[in-house]
Amino acid sequence: MNSCAKIIKCLNSTPTCLTDPSMMAGHLTDVASRELNMPAQKRDYGDFLVLIGLASFTLWYLLDAISVSAKPQNLLLILPLSIIVLTIIALELVLRLKRGTLFRASLEEEPLYRTLPVVGLFAAYVLSLETLGFDLATVLFVALFLILKGERKWFAIAGYSVVFGLGVVFFFSQMLPYPMTLLLLPN
Repeated sequence: MNSCAKIIKCLNSTPTCLTDPSMMAGHLTDVASRELNMPAQKRDYGDFLVLIGLASFTLWYLLDAISVSAKPQNLLLILPLSIIVLTIIALELVLRLKRGTLFRASLEEEPLYRTLPVVGLFAAYVLSLETLGFDLATVLFVALFLILKGERKWFAIAGYSVVFGLGVVFFFSQMLPYPMTLLLLPN
């Protein structure tokens, strides 16, 4: 009898399964499998600490910027971005508390082999900003990211990447006081 069958038989039977040595092995396997989930719980604490650290850094940066100068020119980007970041963090914490998953691992975690290509894509995006231009690199990054995440509708990929990518480029080109390398849009 394999270990999975022993565990199922042990869980479905009476507590006397613990007195039978062959069933005891199934119970120990069950206990060991529960112990393997411990790193997932520690990871949840890590996620919580990262959120709290990000919120703390955001508040510190905002308060530091206000102490330097409370003029609108100084807080034009910092204040709205800080509010957005703090709102997202608060929303994430509230949703996890409401679902009861604040310190419980998600069963739908993405495996590392699907995460690493996204990290590589982001690195290629950052390295290509000067060569391809911020506009083309952003549109390509968004399109390739959507493809990596499983989107197969080409009209959705093209439409979303062009609208979002060029929207981001337009926003940053208007907000930042220095020129950016652009290929498609005029500087």
